Amino acid sequence: MRRPGATKSAALAAVILATVTVTVACAAGGPEDPADLVLINGDVYTLDEGRPAAEAIAIRGEHIAVVGSNAEAQALVGGNTRVIDLGGAFVSPGFNDGHVHVESTGALIVGVNLLEVHEPRAFTEEIARAAERLAPGSWITRGDWGAYEQWEAGSTGRGGDGGAGADGPFTPHRDLIDDVTPDHPVLVNRFDRSMSLANSLALEMAGITESTAPPPGGTIDRGPDGRVTGILTGSAVDLVRAAITPKSFEQRLTEVRAVLNEAREGGVTTIQDITSSEQLRAYQELRARGELTARINIRPSLDNVTHTGGLGITRGFGDDWLRFIGYKAWVDGIMGGSSAMFYEEYDHAPGNFGIVRQIMLPEGIDGLALSLTREQNYTEFPQGNLQRLMQEAVPTGLPPHIHAIGDKAVKILLDLFEAVLSENDMIDADHRWRMIHAQVVEEADFHRFGELDLVAEVNPYHISDDMRWMEERIGSERSLGAYAFRALKDAGTVLVFGSDSPGTNAARYFLHPKYGLYAAVSRQTLGGEPAEGWFPGQRLTIEEAIEAYTRNPAWASFEEDIKGTLTPGKLADIAVFDVDLVEAGRDDPARLLDAEALYTIVGGRVVYERGTP
Repeated sequence: MRRPGATKSAALAAVILATVTVTVACAAGGPEDPADLVLINGDVYTLDEGRPAAEAIAIRGEHIAVVGSNAEAQALVGGNTRVIDLGGAFVSPGFNDGHVHVESTGALIVGVNLLEVHEPRAFTEEIARAAERLAPGSWITRGDWGAYEQWEAGSTGRGGDGGAGADGPFTPHRDLIDDVTPDHPVLVNRFDRSMSLANSLALEMAGITESTAPPPGGTIDRGPDGRVTGILTGSAVDLVRAAITPKSFEQRLTEVRAVLNEAREGGVTTIQDITSSEQLRAYQELRARGELTARINIRPSLDNVTHTGGLGITRGFGDDWLRFIGYKAWVDGIMGGSSAMFYEEYDHAPGNFGIVRQIMLPEGIDGLALSLTREQNYTEFPQGNLQRLMQEAVPTGLPPHIHAIGDKAVKILLDLFEAVLSENDMIDADHRWRMIHAQVVEEADFHRFGELDLVAEVNPYHISDDMRWMEERIGSERSLGAYAFRALKDAGTVLVFGSDSPGTNAARYFLHPKYGLYAAVSRQTLGGEPAEGWFPGQRLTIEEAIEAYTRNPAWASFEEDIKGTLTPGKLADIAVFDVDLVEAGRDDPARLLDAEALYTIVGGRVVYERGTP
């Protein structure tokens, strides 16, 4: 949907760095109702079919007043109008990230990220940095050490079993971190969750001593001298988890601020979040303080529907900054942990068909989960509970947004959607129900997405990262239906892009949309492999990719009247980049990875300006 005749000089990036901001004095007889902010000399990609291209935007208050020529916008310049000369920079609607785990992202940014760590010195240094950032007494958790160890070591990576040399995968000891964490209890885990490491303070708080016997189903590792190393597995990890104190509200605010900073640096103006009640209170507090710099679309988990429905939370509940848009639920696990549900076993792990996400099991979750055999938990989906919760959501008007990744999970969810939509005479209604991920789809199921008018909320960066092990785990034939965005779109599905930040247990995903755009149009790793793209027939055009990151997420959230395009009357949520995203996506997708935001504007307020503290 590129405007005809648009061109850009190859030297534009240098010009943009010299962007000039000026304030223009109001001439006699100026506008009676002047703009607060005017952007001129831009390469404006509006996504508005009525006027797909422009060179200037005038903003009054929180809304767009004019999209058009420089003269049209400058006609609204008054004495207090800020005018920014963009020098030809690329302008688009603010990006709308359709899939963010804000709480986990903030915890990773502020806490510790060990994904690329698999040697002692780096392990100690990263834990020490986290301790410096966090208040004394705060727990240091997660970490996911060793995610890239097997690939850097040249291992096949089968099953996440390491391959770091003759001594096996890196396994830390509490002695590596005790000296740098005297005031911070630590419980960090390996990326595949096969083990965790606790420091001495955490072991003490959990009551684990040299004489503590491991509980059934767990181990407490000891060295040759009989001393506890801090490595725990299985139920022994739960002994330390039980000692973890709740996160303070101030720490939660700090973590959200870190996510907002990453978002505005990437031109992201709306975040669709999996939101807990504690997280919502943090958003409300930051808004009250004037610190909220991205709009938050709220999605509680579907098992809350009885409670939230009883509170009168229905479609549209909230306002332009904090709005409920749906309910999140799950069918299966994830590819990163080889727990997505498939009809056929994983090629690298005979007998593994994936898992049912336990939160969706019927009432009495804990008891039932314990009573399930491994075979039942890995191959059978419990009937009734998810469908019941979906039915309860129907009267609220808030659509279910449900995670399904493996081909079996996708088919299960398609069947459930069809059953509930049919029972409620909603097949032809404007329901905007979503399947999240839709990661591996059988050829025979693509048409059903269009027939059911579904939204597919997909995460394109998975392509760039997952291809390193995807075919090894499920083979080439099943991989034909993996991240098959072209097939989904051609079937009539509305695509919504999201970063899936902070990523999987095997990789870090960032909020900046350039990574998702690049993956969708190139289907390559960040290093440009394979040259022809991974299953290149599933590529999208750059225009389709930008739409999936801007206009489509707004529509899917029933917010198309207020955001998603640069149109007069809509919210002034705008991103300005130093690279023409459309031109780069068409001619040289690798250039997308160089794109950086120059300005991010939310509700007419400049919340990010490159080079300004």
